[in-house]
Order: sequence, then structure tokens, then C-alpha cells
Amino acid sequence: MPDLMHISADSAQAPHISQEIGKITFISDIRDDSAIVKPGPILSDILLCFSSSLSILFFSSIPSFRIRSPPMCEHVVIERPLGAGENFFRCRTELGFYYNFASVAAYSRDLTQDVSLLYRALRKSVLDYHLLVCNVFQDTAKGIQVVRPVDVVTLGDVVRFEPWSFSPSNTPVPEKCLHDLCRESLFNFNVEKPLFKMFVYGTHDVGASFEHTLFDGVVAMYFQEILLENLAFCDDASNNSAYLDMYGAVPENIDSSTIVFDYNADKQYLRNSLPPPLEMVMQDPSVDYSDNDPHHYSKHPPAGFPEKWPGRFPATKDMTVAFKSFNIPPHQFGQILKKCKENKVTFTSYLNCIQALALNPIYGDKHHSSSVVAITLRRFLSPNKVPPEYRNILTKDGYRILGMYANMGVPEFIAPLKHFSWDYVREIHANSAQSVKNDKLLNMRKQWYDEASVIGDNRGFFDPAIGKNKADSVKISNLGLARFPIYEVGSNKQPWTIHDIVFAQDLAPNASEFVFNLVSSPKGGLNVVMSYFDHRFDDSEHENFDMYPNIVKNMILEHAGVDVQS
Repeated sequence: MPDLMHISADSAQAPHISQEIGKITFISDIRDDSAIVKPGPILSDILLCFSSSLSILFFSSIPSFRIRSPPMCEHVVIERPLGAGENFFRCRTELGFYYNFASVAAYSRDLTQDVSLLYRALRKSVLDYHLLVCNVFQDTAKGIQVVRPVDVVTLGDVVRFEPWSFSPSNTPVPEKCLHDLCRESLFNFNVEKPLFKMFVYGTHDVGASFEHTLFDGVVAMYFQEILLENLAFCDDASNNSAYLDMYGAVPENIDSSTIVFDYNADKQYLRNSLPPPLEMVMQDPSVDYSDNDPHHYSKHPPAGFPEKWPGRFPATKDMTVAFKSFNIPPHQFGQILKKCKENKVTFTSYLNCIQALALNPIYGDKHHSSSVVAITLRRFLSPNKVPPEYRNILTKDGYRILGMYANMGVPEFIAPLKHFSWDYVREIHANSAQSVKNDKLLNMRKQWYDEASVIGDNRGFFDPAIGKNKADSVKISNLGLARFPIYEVGSNKQPWTIHDIVFAQDLAPNASEFVFNLVSSPKGGLNVVMSYFDHRFDDSEHENFDMYPNIVKNMILEHAGVDVQS
């Protein structure tokens, strides 16, 4: 694994913002009709940027688009209509088919020692990325759902301190912690509360939980990177003047009632647009994702195994979920990545083969299994595909694109596996490489785009799945490598960094039987959370599946030629 990159607070790569001071000179109140941009040149440009007729139809019915309009600089989107893809996740949550996803990161320093520093870093984070203080509101008069900032956010609204929980770092994240972050109902729509919440466990560990409508799993990693960067920025006294100019004064006394964000007072500090809806950069849902290729890999089961594994039992919302984690340390994970590179495959494709081999006793020998690998559609974002109002965040160096750009993935059908083969991994990799470049993936949810209501809960798309077989056998979600530099903030202070990170998410009752959530970091190595339904095991010969995470881990090491004991 590569060494952590050391960054000095006064270096060119240190978090800084002073060059932007003075850029924003005026902001109109977007909740006043005088600030609403009526259909005209700006909205026309927006409509022309949509490549799909369906997206044009969806957005052209919206009577206004609210943006900030400071003179002599680009417009900034403060609020916007909910995208059709985002609307799917809104309905899924409203109907109780999914709760949250989350990350937990181990910081190098005590986060409770200086609450003012934590407050400043969090405030900078939400003003730079105000999606973190947005909710979804129904506007029945206009027939739309709107993504907008809430009125007021206190520290207690977005941060919960749990000093009794695990800490300091180097302690594994307890299963109960992951369960509570992912399986507890923490958020509601149409209320003046954000759809994100942060937890400080003990002294060094930060959990961040997100509702899926406005955020995808990548944001769970990005948030920890952002908070780390801003802790380092705010801990450097040389940045105090810039902070005051860009984010305002800091209260002397801070407690749970202290305001982190007040829309009326803080709208002047919002300088970055919300992330654009994913439909702006994808092809029309009517365009077939396979290019009408009858031989596309997702259309044919393996020879000799025409029937898909039906799953353990029919989908039900009356269930519980296990969150079993394992770690592969950096030196071993580096060897695995080297072996994957030698065989010209990704680690995700390698894991896809390994899971089919490890879980074969559960899948059985009579059916093929179906696996999907979550795909982020951020790769399709580019300045020339979006209206001018969104280009500032796509061209700003170091700015992370939050938002919801998840695609469930294209199914890979795998015959019962008894033996490992790098040739087969390469076959899986070739299919996956084809799909991650595919900008027609909205077609996989064409019926939703054609028929779903913008306002309703669309129960008819979800409830019929209860009592049926789940859509897939397994889902893999790999966030990749988190970037956690070491920030030097002064000779008398310990540097800021993150030693480790874990990613987990809820299981939708109708989606897949098993989910593997992955994220890696330079110091922490690879962390895998294997989730599955654990409320019954009468379908198998086991009393539980506790042994399977270790089986998967050992196979990952073994077939990459890594000594399990090393």
C-alpha cells in the first residue's frame, strides 16, 4: 500500500480558500419570488442541456428554478426539483424498504477536546456542501418535490455525542454500532431537519449516517475526507481571517443548541451549487442499455443452469440484518491488489468470483446465482453536459461531488462454482468493464421513468415485491480507496489524519440476500462488511452464518497467494 501523503498546512495542497474572498458580493433571497428565475434564457439553457426527452418533459413542467444570482459571477443553484432517480429512493424510504447507509472513521486526535474546532469544521463543511443541510419538501401546488436547505440547523440536530461508545481508535467497530447507523429510522422528509447525522463515539471515532435520496454510498467516504480536511484547516490559526470572511464569526459558547446553519443569515456564504440530477448526464431511459444486443451477458444464464437461485426465503419487511465485518491489513491487501493487477482485473471482480465460491454451499448446485456490482454514475459528469449553474462545482479543484449517482448494477449470472479460476475472474471483469462505461443504464429502470408519480409514494412499484423472490443473490458496493492525507498543523500539535474507515448500509428486503460493502484506506487496509438477513436459518443446515465472513476472507487471501498467517 502507498504511504500516506504528508501535507503541510501552508503548502499548495493544504486546505485553503483565501483566493475566493470577495468573489461573492450579493445574494438574493431564494424564498422570495423576486429571486425566482422565470422561464427565459437561463431555464431555456437548462432545458436544452437535457439529452432525454423524458427529462425535458419532467423539468419543463416546473414553473421556476431557484438560484442565487450575484452580479459578475456564475449562478449558484441553492435549491432544485428532485430528480426522477432520486424520487425512487424517496419512495423506497417512505415505504420502509430501506433506512440508511453509513461510515465510521477513526481520527488521529480527540474530537471532544475542542468542541469549538469541531463546530467550525462542521460549519465549513455544510456551507461548502449545503446538500448536507437539505431535505426534500413536497410542493403540492406545483406538483413537484423540492430539494432545499432547511431553515435552521443546530449542533444537536446533526451531531450526537456518545462518550460511552468505543474509542480510542484501533478498536473494531461493533456490529451494534453499524446496525444502529443503518437500521434505525433517523430521518423524515418534509421537515426542517437535514437528511444527514454525525455521531462522535468516545473520543476519536466519527460515524456519519445518510438517507439515500440525496446521497449515495460514495458520500459516506467523501464526508470523512471533507471533515478531516476542514478540521486541519480550522486548526491552523493562519486561516482564522479567511474563515471569518468566508463563514462568519464563531459563537463563544457552543452546546447542542448552538446554530450551525441559519438559512437567512448564512445564504450569503453559499457559493457552491447543489449537485445536478443524474438524468442530466445520462442517455434517455428509452435507449436500451444493451444496444439491443441479444447476446449481452445479462440476458443469458450459464449453460446447464437456466434457473436462478430463488433465494433463502421470500422477501419480507419483518426481518433483521447482520453486519459482520472483517479486515485485511495494508500489507496483505497490497499483495492482493498486485495479484489482481498481474491478472488485469479489479479487486471487485476478484471478490465477485470469490463470493460465489465461498457461498456455494448456500446457493447450491442446481441454480445459477445473480450478482450485481453497484456503479457510480459520477464518471459521466462533465462541464459540457450540465447547465452553466452546475459547472462551478465540476471544475473546482479538489471539490467533491456529493449527491445521488448510484446505479444498482447489471446482473452477472454465475454457475455453481467449485474451483477458482483467474480466467473466470477475467470474464467477470470484462463484463463489468463494459457496464461501468455504459451511459444508458437508466434504461434498466425505464418503467419507473415512464410511470412513477413525482408526488405519490408509488407503492405499486414496491409492495408487490413482498412475498416474492429477491431480485439478486448478492450485491457488492466498493467505495475504493479513501484519501486521508496527514495534515501538519503546527509544530506543537499532533497532525490530523484518519487511521481507518468502515462502510455499511441497510438491506432492502426485496433486493439481494447478501451485501458486501467495501472501503479501503492506506493505514487501515481493506474493511469489508458482509450483511445478510439473520432472523431465520431454517432454510439451511446452519444455526447462523457467522463462519462465512471468515471463509470469504481466507479465500480472498488464499487464491491471491497470500499467506493467511502473514
